[in-house]
Amino acid sequence: MSRSAPRLKWHQLRRRRGDPAFLRGNLELALAAGAACEIDLVATADAHLVCLHDLTLDAETTGSGAVAAADRAAVERLRQRAPDGSPLPDPPLFLDEVVAAVRRHGGLPAGLVQLDLKVPNAQLAGPVLDRLGAALGETASAFTAGGCEWAAILRLADAAPGLRRGFDPLDFHEHAPPRDAAGYRALAERTRATAPGAAIYYLHADLVLAGLDQGVNMVDLVRTGGAEVDAWTIDADRGELRGTLRRLIAAGCSQITTNDPEALAPLVAELAACS
Repeated sequence: MSRSAPRLKWHQLRRRRGDPAFLRGNLELALAAGAACEIDLVATADAHLVCLHDLTLDAETTGSGAVAAADRAAVERLRQRAPDGSPLPDPPLFLDEVVAAVRRHGGLPAGLVQLDLKVPNAQLAGPVLDRLGAALGETASAFTAGGCEWAAILRLADAAPGLRRGFDPLDFHEHAPPRDAAGYRALAERTRATAPGAAIYYLHADLVLAGLDQGVNMVDLVRTGGAEVDAWTIDADRGELRGTLRRLIAAGCSQITTNDPEALAPLVAELAACS
């Protein structure tokens, strides 16, 4: 009996590995295809949320300095940079522009667009939360707030009713990975206990695979109660790609994050059909 193929989430809106992050054209393509996608958000000086990964402008735009020191008007005068550093035609993408695109496409599945806010919980001031709630409005159910700080996710969800909640336990294991089966089970329990209301858990793919090597399926352990699991990040140049994807599909992952969704889609569909 075949399994349903997991969704492929477009990491930083990339359709292909060589794409620059957060391209407007890729946003439109992802939404038109009903594909899961992820954007990072950083707050400007006037509390607007812009799609950037870094807290500084230097690597991703033609500007320099801290994003938090520049207002929206200043950021809009900048241009995005390609991975090789060359300037692109468009300015950085803002959250309200993403929301406008979601409204244009309409009828999207719940939580399709993941928002990864790069503002620590301690720095989440009222204006940023207010701006987030106002921007999402009635479209909040199409978005998921995902990250490693559950307290911050809860504050975001409170600011935007209907916003789906996601949790990544990376901080629990990044510097002290589990050593045995008991450790993987304990990590799964800690993950569920920390974020009991999560609709989706984001688990590092290597963590899931290492747990399986110990005879522990962390996907099964954390998705108690109907939560989904996203395994991140699997790209087309990964060694033993077919075997890795087969194991993640068999483990029950409902979503896989990738920078290569175009390349991985046919392979994932084939493997799911054979599982």
